[in-house]
Amino acid sequence: MRRVLAETIKSIREKGLIKTESKKKVISWLERDYLDSEVKAGVVILPTRGCSWGLAGGCTMCGYVYESSDISHKEIYNQFRDALEKLGDIDYLKIFNSGSFFDHRELDPIMIEKMFNLINQKDIQRVQVESRPEFLNKTSISKAKDSLLPELEVGIGLETSNDYIRSNCINKGSTLQDFTIAVNLCNLYDVFVKAYLLIKPPFLNEKESIEDALTSANDAINIGSSRVSFNPTSVHRYTFVEYLWNRHEYSPPWLWSLVEILLRCRNNTAVPILCHPTRAGKIRGPHNCGKCDNRIYNGLVNFSATQDSTYLEDLTKINCGCKEVWKSQLKMEQFSQGYFQDIRNQIRH
Repeated sequence: MRRVLAETIKSIREKGLIKTESKKKVISWLERDYLDSEVKAGVVILPTRGCSWGLAGGCTMCGYVYESSDISHKEIYNQFRDALEKLGDIDYLKIFNSGSFFDHRELDPIMIEKMFNLINQKDIQRVQVESRPEFLNKTSISKAKDSLLPELEVGIGLETSNDYIRSNCINKGSTLQDFTIAVNLCNLYDVFVKAYLLIKPPFLNEKESIEDALTSANDAINIGSSRVSFNPTSVHRYTFVEYLWNRHEYSPPWLWSLVEILLRCRNNTAVPILCHPTRAGKIRGPHNCGKCDNRIYNGLVNFSATQDSTYLEDLTKINCGCKEVWKSQLKMEQFSQGYFQDIRNQIRH
């Protein structure tokens, strides 16, 4: 099964890379986030060559590889410098490059050091980067730790603690053991780890995805993650998930499921629990009926920025007809997902 899945993903990826144009500009914005309290965060997305795993086929849900670029490292650095200045005074800087920060094919080590020099001139508490486990080693972590004055945090896409799901539903190309080794190494150097968990990979129904997310969060925290970020699947162009979605064989998670996961997780752990769903309320993203989507999205964002469970508890009190459809789906998952997706689409209009 995994071989067929990998070949299908690769075929879709190759077509997508031909049809999409590379990105030429660094993108940045301000948002709210949480460290020890609510902080002002700046987000910078660097248009590097793209994730090496993604270029080889990659994960079933990921379309970020299409945001890759062919511009020089020098130009990326210049744009990063301008973006950092534009963000102004921030407490928390999150750097994304749609791949691995420590993959030297994406970011040159000399450029990383120059970027850190710019950051060191700012009054920033913490800097977050992202990486696959295979690029995290003693050399990369210790050098980054020594070069950076603010705290360092590494986001790692665990997605699920279930190796079968990660391999056969996500095609992640890494194992729970790989994640564990990376976390232990980061902890050895006093580097924070944010574990990214995927809500509703393909081939899991709604109830299964809720339970898997909760189990995975507990496992990630026990392994040593300092924070957990839940990422509900959205339907990116030219991905295997889109292939299933077009065939009515996949639907993104309900926003109600996100509320359920965050509330149950919050009640059982002390580490920060985050969720900033992309495309929330859109047909390709996590959504409900359309009437309550914005209110739930705002509640999730407010909770993520404050860790105040009151926001989640208030969301459970929302009286919307689609909530009963969601509850029925959890009880009757033996029906096809397409059946419930049709109902969701009908009550949106």
